[in-house]
Amino acid sequence: MVKAAFNKKRAHFTSTLDLEFRKKLVKCYIWSIALYGAETGTLRAVDQKQLESFETWCWRRVEKISWTDHVRNEEVLLRGQGAEEYPT
Repeated sequence: MVKAAFNKKRAHFTSTLDLEFRKKLVKCYIWSIALYGAETGTLRAVDQKQLESFETWCWRRVEKISWTDHVRNEEVLLRGQGAEEYPT
């Protein structure tokens, strides 16, 4: 469901808009959908891993990082979030 929402707005998240603005769009639009179901119950370890994987997937799309660039997930999260705390 969340990937579908991301893909609907893909043009906004991967366009030539300012990177900081695209990050704000992801935090506002995508994370509100992704975390909606997570707040209603207990998160299992599998669910938490899926949320973390989805977060990395989103930031790679926004930052336009290809998997062939061999950038570690930790680096992707630091680029995507800056100095902010991990949202999950």
